Formats: sequence, structure tokens, C-alpha cells
Amino acid sequence: MATATRPRVIAFQGINNFRDFGGWRAADGARVVTGVLFRSAHMARATSADLDRLADLRLAAVTDLRQRKEQDEHPSAWLGKLAFRVIEEQDDSADYVGGGKAQPPHVAAFSQSNFSRDAMVDLLAGHYVTMPYDPRHIALFQRYFDHLSRQRGGLVVHCAAGKDRTGILVRLTHHVLGVHPDDAMEDYLLSNTAGNVMERLPSLKRRMEETYDRPIEAEAIQALLTVEPAYIERCWAALAATSGSVDAYIVNVLGIDTAKQQAIRERLLS
Repeated sequence: MATATRPRVIAFQGINNFRDFGGWRAADGARVVTGVLFRSAHMARATSADLDRLADLRLAAVTDLRQRKEQDEHPSAWLGKLAFRVIEEQDDSADYVGGGKAQPPHVAAFSQSNFSRDAMVDLLAGHYVTMPYDPRHIALFQRYFDHLSRQRGGLVVHCAAGKDRTGILVRLTHHVLGVHPDDAMEDYLLSNTAGNVMERLPSLKRRMEETYDRPIEAEAIQALLTVEPAYIERCWAALAATSGSVDAYIVNVLGIDTAKQQAIRERLLS
């Protein structure tokens, strides 16, 4: 297994967890291209300098995995300033499977927990079982992969924190591209450092304690902001148990047939 040949994390002033998820070695000695596939947290706090840097990346599209109300509460700062094709929620009538309306998975897990780290981990792992079969995600994942098979240009995929919904979709992308599972896991776990977790922890702890009017352990907040190998492992096990395999999920649930997968590989492997 080999890591990327160029810096992976891209520093922004107001965007967390922004990074290139290309560069990994794939099957038959190929490598996922760099400078085309990006992932991040939301972009509501992007500065003018951040927007200039986004423009320099020459992105053609943005996949926003957030629900409509999430977008309304934290609109992307590039709206009306940069021109992207946007792949986003088209139907805001249904609730999240396994969570409250307009709650990111990590926030839903926290609000349903007893505020302990162990409860957070268990609840988040449970969300990873249901998220791939949420009709919202199926529709978005389908449109994202269809875009990859047909369109040229760079793309960034993001949700709120850029770690859970985004983590699943990026992991599926790496699977289609033939990235080794160990490298795909390394990319997934990079959210724990690229998300500036320890820097953000004190201020978020204060805000959460004000919101819930009670002391909250730092370890529980840290669990809110990070990912665990067990999450994606539970997700993969659920795909196998429900659909027969990850490949069967991609073909039969998402409708991404072998021809589209081959088109994606031809475009994104070098």
C-alpha cells in the first residue's frame, strides 16, 4: 500500500477537514489522480481568502450531503460568488433515518445519548448501519457517482463535519476505484487530525454545556468530533448483511452498474 505523493490536507482559514482524497495506489499499479477529488466540512465560515483558494482549485461541482434545513442554517459562503454545479438534497419532506430532522449524524447521536463517550461511540456506529439505506443518501450517492462517470473537472463532497456522511461516500468511491482497504481506512481516519479537533474542543465544549445546561466531559465532545475504525467497519458489515456485499449495494441499491464504474475508473485512475 502507498500513500499520496503530495500533501493531502489543504489549509483554509474558515473550512475544516478539507483535503484531497486522491493519490492512493489502486489495483494493477494505477493511482487515483490528485487535484480532482476533495472532501471537507461545511463551508459556511469560509473567508474571502478561502473563496479565492477554492477558485484556484478549479472545481466544477460540489456535493453537499446536508439536509435542506442544515443548508439554510449554515449556508455555504461561496453561494453567489463561485459557480459550481451543486449535487444536493432535492426533497426535504422526510426525516433522517435514525435521527432527528436536520441533525447531522454526530449531533443526532449526541442529543440521544447520556453524554458519555461510550454512548456517543455506540450511537454513531449505529447511524453508520442506517445511513447508506436512507432514501436521501441513496439519491445523493446515485447522482454523485453518475456525475463522476459523465463529467470532467474537480469535485468536493462535504456534509457538516466532513467525517460521517462524507466518510461513507468517500469510502465507497475508494472501493469503486480499487483503493486498498488499509489505505481507504487511513484516509477515513485522517478526519481526526485534519478536522482540527483538539483546537476546536474547548470552545465547542463551552457551547454544548450552554446548550444542554449541564457539564459535559471533554471525552464525549471529542467523540462527537472524531471517527473510529469500528464505524466504517459496522457500515461495511451492514452492506454485506443487507445487500450481500459492498459491490452488490453499489450496483443494486445505488444503480451504479459495471459500465459506470469502469467510466469512473478510466477518468480517475492514472
